[in-house]
Amino acid sequence: MADKYAKAVPVLVYHSINHCPGRWTVSPANFEAHMRYLVHSGYTTLHADEFAAFIEGKTALPQKSVLITFDDGYLDNYVYAFPVLERLSLHVVIFAVTGWVGEGPTRPHAGMGKSETLPECLDQRASEKAITEGCADAFVLRWSEIKAMEASGVAEIHSHTHGHTRWRRQYPETRVRVARLEEDLAQSRAVLREHLGRDSSHLCWPFGYYETRFVEAAGEAGFSVLYSMHRGVCTPRTKPACVPRIEIKDVDVPSFARQLWIYSRSWINPVIRVRDKYFYRHLFRG
Repeated sequence: MADKYAKAVPVLVYHSINHCPGRWTVSPANFEAHMRYLVHSGYTTLHADEFAAFIEGKTALPQKSVLITFDDGYLDNYVYAFPVLERLSLHVVIFAVTGWVGEGPTRPHAGMGKSETLPECLDQRASEKAITEGCADAFVLRWSEIKAMEASGVAEIHSHTHGHTRWRRQYPETRVRVARLEEDLAQSRAVLREHLGRDSSHLCWPFGYYETRFVEAAGEAGFSVLYSMHRGVCTPRTKPACVPRIEIKDVDVPSFARQLWIYSRSWINPVIRVRDKYFYRHLFRG
């Protein structure tokens, strides 16, 4: 009976889904192939609170369970990923930068038919450049699109902070840096509550960067499950303050399946720690 339940759950990270090649971009064709593999292989896609209950040891999950996350909240998540997820009845978590999200009607997406002219979507690096130049609405989700995805059951939205700040670079002094973070988290939480009518306990760190005091500030703000960019396996022994994830690149299905298999094994974490310790020891020796 125990074999029917998950001992470890992979947490996947996507960023952009569109036709522009880039380090953090997955093509629509490969993304759909990944999602079809999950369906055909019998995977259960989790909600954030289901995942949290699992790592806290409060619930058992089906053996093939996976949490799919998206960082930043780019428009292409709606244009290209949403119709695939809706068609396949899958669920994802989108960590949106609340300060980037704008107002306005929903735009066309790829599931609406060939007669629709789809919005331009850039790779992540180009999108970030456009956002810094004041063009966020052209490349980031609107609240109307977020609400449409939530209403469909395909997605749930949580915080990727309000400003997506490079904290140490912008605020070198620790005291100032932590104070600005506290203001940012409070604002992000308030914006999500205003637009979605609920509080979120899930927070993803921009660029995967955080400090000990950041974790304390997040807890004080009401965020209890904090997502990193560390690679690793999630089990009932995983600390909610540092959830590891696996960044998914623009790879074919065999490569995608291999990563799922590896990070569904609870014994892989000690191997990762030994590998990283060996790598850094030899790196700094040279």
